[in-house]
Amino acid sequence: MSTDATNLSLLHKKNIPAPVQSWALSSAIPTKPVDATTTVLPFAALRTHHLGQHVLYADSLPSTQTLLQKVAVELRAVDGAPDFRLVAYTPKQEGGKGRGTNTWVSPAGCLTFSFQSVLTDGASLPFAQYLVSLAIVRTAKAFAASNVYIKWPNDLYADNKKLGGILCQSEFFQGQFILTTGIGLNISNAEPTLCLNQLLPTPITTEQFLVEFCNQYEPMEAQFKADGFAPFVDEYTANWLHSNQVVQVQSDVPGESAMRATIQGMTWRYEDEAN
Repeated sequence: MSTDATNLSLLHKKNIPAPVQSWALSSAIPTKPVDATTTVLPFAALRTHHLGQHVLYADSLPSTQTLLQKVAVELRAVDGAPDFRLVAYTPKQEGGKGRGTNTWVSPAGCLTFSFQSVLTDGASLPFAQYLVSLAIVRTAKAFAASNVYIKWPNDLYADNKKLGGILCQSEFFQGQFILTTGIGLNISNAEPTLCLNQLLPTPITTEQFLVEFCNQYEPMEAQFKADGFAPFVDEYTANWLHSNQVVQVQSDVPGESAMRATIQGMTWRYEDEAN
């Protein structure tokens, strides 16, 4: 990742229409101001207290996920830079991160962004991607798309075609888990599968979906931190593809054959195998 060539802007709602700062990624030193009014981020529709209030933006990036993981700590050391809850967004991502070593180039019309959140309970980490998936479904429904479903554990589908995916990565920092979540979602690019706008009565922009996702996710995360995933289980399983699905379960015991099983729900409690 060549950071010196990237012009990164820190956009924040409270300063519109005043100029905001821009940082060179290699040093996080303020360089030239940029005019937030030249962007298309619809800040006026943002109803959050924190998420989306500060957006790291560039016309193109290798990876929004890498940006937050490698640069956010440096930005937090700069006077006036936000602490956590950052969102990184670009309309052109050239090295998006997937599971394992998978990477991809996002086509025009694909929403690619990452955001950071903080969790103190390590046992809740496996459920964070489920919460994000459900927030995406809620956001799609807010725009009248009723047929977006979750493919466990981290994909979104519609009409049996992949609409998008999620990647959650965490690191332990000063007694907290810093969770960096990356999302790629087809909004107006019908290829290579299908896009959300094909499901909507009125087309939307990638930025509109990003802002509404922030509106949906922030209160969900607050409830998740207070009550765990239990309040969301019924809604989650009502919006996934797997209820009553027959699957083959492979045993870890050598020599034992696979067994047929019917999915009836999901386990939302974390239980230590030692207990």
